[in-house]
Amino acid sequence: MRIHIAPTMAASLMLCCTPSALAATIVPVKVTASDTFSLFGQYKQENLINGSGLSVGLHDSNFANMWMTNLGVNQASILFDLGSTYRLDGANIWNYNFGNPAEFQSTILRGVKDFRLLASSSGVSFAPAIEGRLAIGTGQPLAAQTIQLNAVGRYLRFEILTNYGQGTYAEQDWNSGLSEVRFSGTAVPEPATWTMLLGGFAFVGAASRRKSTDVKYA
Repeated sequence: MRIHIAPTMAASLMLCCTPSALAATIVPVKVTASDTFSLFGQYKQENLINGSGLSVGLHDSNFANMWMTNLGVNQASILFDLGSTYRLDGANIWNYNFGNPAEFQSTILRGVKDFRLLASSSGVSFAPAIEGRLAIGTGQPLAAQTIQLNAVGRYLRFEILTNYGQGTYAEQDWNSGLSEVRFSGTAVPEPATWTMLLGGFAFVGAASRRKSTDVKYA
């Protein structure tokens, strides 16, 4: 009796061992800011990743759902830990959104203006990913600004270079703030996953070379 391993079975073996390549929204598991407003227990750094203030993709204007630095701290860095290594293709950033842009010296000017984003797999050595500029908040339900990325890493360092309050008379007393940050990309397989994947390919290769197996009955 001949037992033949069909091509469809070989294809199924490869599919079961191949990691998913579908891009997904990545919510950081941890965030650490170099400076955080210390009064009243508001403006917590966790607000940057916990979804507070978000509804159907829009962020509200409640300052209790946002993060900002202490008075006079215009520049700061925020370290995001994604929990695993990803090949990143984008970021969604909701700028600081408390205040009325029409008011003179509005608190909305705390929003980040110029920024730099760096990526790292180790959390020690970082490589530049992108520099850019965010639009100022509206004080109304705010959509994310989408930034395109082409980077690999587990750790993302967001550096605030300027805010919209700089260059005004209140610059020395102004804070910098953000509302929420998300990333998108695909997971990079861990070494153990690659071992399983290569083992699966080796099995399929051996099976395809063996045309048939004889089975003897007593």
